[in-house]
Amino acid sequence: MAHRIRSSASASAASLLILLALGIALISCDHQPTTVDDARSAGDLSGTGTIDPGVGGAVLLGSVSDSITAPGRIEIWASNIAFDAETGVVSFDAALSNQSARTIPPPIHFVVVDVEPPDVSVVNFDGISRDGFPFYDFSAKLGSDGIFGPGERTEPVSMKFHTVRARSFAIGFRIDLGPAGGDGIVGGVVFRDDNRNGERDRCERCNEIGIPGITVALEAPLSTGEIVTLITRTDANGEYRFGGRGEGVYKVFVAAPEDLWIVTSASPLLVTIVKGPDGRVQSFLGANFGLYPVAPPVPETLFGPIIVGPPTPHGTELDSTFVNPPSPLAVVFSYYLEAVEPPFEGPFPVVIDHAAAWINDELVFEYLRPTDPDTAYVAPRRIRIRDGLVDVGENAIRIVTEGNEHAALVWRVYRKP
Repeated sequence: MAHRIRSSASASAASLLILLALGIALISCDHQPTTVDDARSAGDLSGTGTIDPGVGGAVLLGSVSDSITAPGRIEIWASNIAFDAETGVVSFDAALSNQSARTIPPPIHFVVVDVEPPDVSVVNFDGISRDGFPFYDFSAKLGSDGIFGPGERTEPVSMKFHTVRARSFAIGFRIDLGPAGGDGIVGGVVFRDDNRNGERDRCERCNEIGIPGITVALEAPLSTGEIVTLITRTDANGEYRFGGRGEGVYKVFVAAPEDLWIVTSASPLLVTIVKGPDGRVQSFLGANFGLYPVAPPVPETLFGPIIVGPPTPHGTELDSTFVNPPSPLAVVFSYYLEAVEPPFEGPFPVVIDHAAAWINDELVFEYLRPTDPDTAYVAPRRIRIRDGLVDVGENAIRIVTEGNEHAALVWRVYRKP
């Protein structure tokens, strides 16, 4: 069943404000910043569509347009619609078709902003937008060149919605696009700089891994002499990039939470990209940033980081609470407890005899020191909390660490899509 997208002046303005709130600057064909008035006359990138588990083949879920960001339209196609009676989940494969005149660099997100009826929930999504809505990410589904060109179709992304029974439901959505421009790319990786030398070291005994979810900003010059700031976040490998860049000098800087990270590399970095002998704009993919943890990084933290350890050999116990905020939509999260020894430096013997954690009076983690002294430490433990134990609203947590005077543990409770 095909559904044409309806748009209005107020919807266009709202969509633009949402995109600006996410830190994504929209750029017109002549590299001028998009204004609200421009967007009112251009259409927007939001709409609605219906999924019917009884329909076979491929169906057009919706078609969205924005003549400034992507002249023409982007079609959303759904196929392989199936209902699993055992789990109550409707799944389907979604693909985007670029019927616009613009080459679109990543990121490209399909953001679910509404579902009707409201008891249908989104499951297995890729992340949460800054304004609290779940999204599916097409950024890695653009083919070998990593760019969404005119006439191209993305690889499919699997989408799942919990419906209890087989029934039709409507999805309100928007598509968030990266900036448009030239052919160059400015990118790099944000990595955990364990030795704090500002350089990413890769060897047999050192693997300074990339850090996901870190904000990186780029200041880009416009033809008018104005500066526009673009914002993105690192992917699961800690990598980021700003596509569609023309010739010019760019300032790139990392915006990591100061309570979690120390920046060990120069920030900002000045990057100059020029045209090569073939006349094409060259890319620069070495704008890397090192971070050293103040505390272990975990997204969607509900409790912590908090250090619990014994000021005496008798141990320390803490009773506390944490709040699990509701989502704007009915979505499904997985919950985790993390316990890790803090990175103490120096010749301090850290001996943990016993550690345990209870959530809402249920034991979710326990550690007993083994007899082998070479294994008497707590490597990072991430424990999946059983479904239904964490409530929306206030939750009780009790944690204990026992050992010598340095036997501290850093504790967190967090959630992920």
